[in-house]
Amino acid sequence: MSGRLPHRVDFTLLQHLQVLIEQRSVSRAAERLGIGQPAMSRILARLRDQFDDPLLVRGPRGMMPTPRAEALTGPLRAWLEAGENLLRDPGLDVGRMKRVFRLASTDFGLLSVLAPALARIQNEAAGVELEVEPLSDASLRRLEDGRLDLVLTGWNPEGAGLKSRWLFRETHLGLARPDHPVHQATPTHAELLCWPHVVPSAGDGFGDWVADDLPDMAERRILVRAESFALVPYLLQAGEAVALLPRRAAEHFAATHGLRAFTAPQEMRPFDYHLVWHERSDGDAGTQWLVDALSAGFEAERAGA
Repeated sequence: MSGRLPHRVDFTLLQHLQVLIEQRSVSRAAERLGIGQPAMSRILARLRDQFDDPLLVRGPRGMMPTPRAEALTGPLRAWLEAGENLLRDPGLDVGRMKRVFRLASTDFGLLSVLAPALARIQNEAAGVELEVEPLSDASLRRLEDGRLDLVLTGWNPEGAGLKSRWLFRETHLGLARPDHPVHQATPTHAELLCWPHVVPSAGDGFGDWVADDLPDMAERRILVRAESFALVPYLLQAGEAVALLPRRAAEHFAATHGLRAFTAPQEMRPFDYHLVWHERSDGDAGTQWLVDALSAGFEAERAGA
C-alpha cells in the first residue's frame, strides 16, 4: 500500500460515514442527517468509491460494517472531534494565558492608564507581558499592519479598520518649583513668555501641542525639549523654568517631587484620551480583556461621578 490519498477525496463525506457506521442503516442515517434516503444512498456509493471498500454490507440483522469500516471508527471519531474543537470557542482562561501584548504610548499614557491597571493585570494574568514602544505618528499604521496590538493616544484615532475606547477628557495645569514667582497670581500669556519652558514630547512627529492651542506660545523660550514627561519634574526643581502639562501628570509630579501646580491658560483646549485597536482584534478575547483591564478604572470614575 502506497499510503497516498485516493484521487477523489471529499472530506465533507466523513461526517456522513460516521453516522452510517453508528446507525448501520441508510434510512436511519438519512433521518439523523435530515436528508432523503436516495441522497444518503448516493453518499454511501461515493464513500465506497473513495475508500475502495464496501464499508457497510447486508447481514442477518441489517447492515454490518466491514473490517475497514470498523478500523476507521475510532480515528474517524477523533478526527471529527478535533475539527469540532477547532470551531468551538474555547473561552479565555486569563490566568493561564501566555502572551506578549505590544503597545505604543507616551510615558503620560503609562502614568495615567497603564500604571493604575498594573496590579489587576499582574494578579489576573501572570503570564502576560506588555511590550511598550514610544508613540509616534506611525503608531496607528503599525496597528493597522499588525505590528502593534494597542495604542494609547490623545490624538484623534483615524484610520481604516481602527476601533477605540474613550478613556477620559484631560485638561492642563502649569508646573514649577513651589517658590517660583509664577505662583503669585494666575499668569497671563505675556507673563508665561517671560519664563523659560520645559517641553515634553507628546510623541514623535506630533509637533508643538502647546503652540497648537496658544499660537503666541510658539515664541516662548524653550530651555529643554524632553523626550519624556517623566524628566520634566527633575528639570523644574531649580532655576526659573516652567512647564505646561496634562493635569494628571502635573498633579502627580507636584505630589511626588515637591513641585507646585498653577492654573494654565484657559485657551488650552481639553483633549480626549483613547485606547485604540484594529478591528481584526474585535474577536480576540485576550485583546478585549486587556482593553477592559486598562479602561476599568475610568469607567468606575465616571460611574462614581
